[in-house]
Amino acid sequence: MNSHRSNTIVSRTLHILSGLWFEAMERNVKNIASLLEPNDNSHVLEVGCGDGKVALLNKLAIGCPTIVGMDAQKGRVLAARKRGVDAQVANIEKKWPFPDKSFDVVISNQVIEHIHDIDHFITETYRVLRPGGYSVVSTENLASWHNIFALITGYQDFSTHILNLKHVSNPFSLHFGEKTLTWSKKANSGVDDSAFPHTKIMTYRSIVMAYEAYDFSFEAGRASGYYPLFPPLSSFLSRVDPYHSHFICIKVRKT
Repeated sequence: MNSHRSNTIVSRTLHILSGLWFEAMERNVKNIASLLEPNDNSHVLEVGCGDGKVALLNKLAIGCPTIVGMDAQKGRVLAARKRGVDAQVANIEKKWPFPDKSFDVVISNQVIEHIHDIDHFITETYRVLRPGGYSVVSTENLASWHNIFALITGYQDFSTHILNLKHVSNPFSLHFGEKTLTWSKKANSGVDDSAFPHTKIMTYRSIVMAYEAYDFSFEAGRASGYYPLFPPLSSFLSRVDPYHSHFICIKVRKT
């Protein structure tokens, strides 16, 4: 096989894999929205609001007049503000800049895997939620089939980042060799997550149990990305078997 043909095959394979990832991520955003309760009186917080694009979709799903956001990246906060999100810069690892029992809903999408102290993340969610309020949390799944395959073959799972310098954890990753999480700026108004790598990847069952340990009640869950299968089969299997899908999200309520 000549080098041109080999490069073409590699390029097409990467294109297919990238397409599967984007489809799973878009489905995950829809899954989060499906767990939100329409209520035009809800006071809503988006933790790790990014540049505000997804926060506005969640605001639309709930029907609330405004949505509050917090993010550690100043550039993303500025972009979110331009879109109409009431966003502020805050260190999520420290006490959140909001009073006790000030929100009906707390949303976090692809944030908790960046956090060192998950106990603090969950207890702060509990603190700022009003009694009966709920949280929708989404993250990557350590037990997804592609992560299991990587571990079986002796490589690091795809979801964990080992170094900030560059992505060295798995040579089959779409971003292997690139500076860690700089690729995220393509979808986030030019600001990347390189200062905040993935530090803790959980499974569907472990994230449910973590919230239940702090007196949350699990209500529902969704999943997307059943690699290497294509939709609609992957969508079907993600519903049947969320435990091995790529993206997972759960809804838990403060009891």
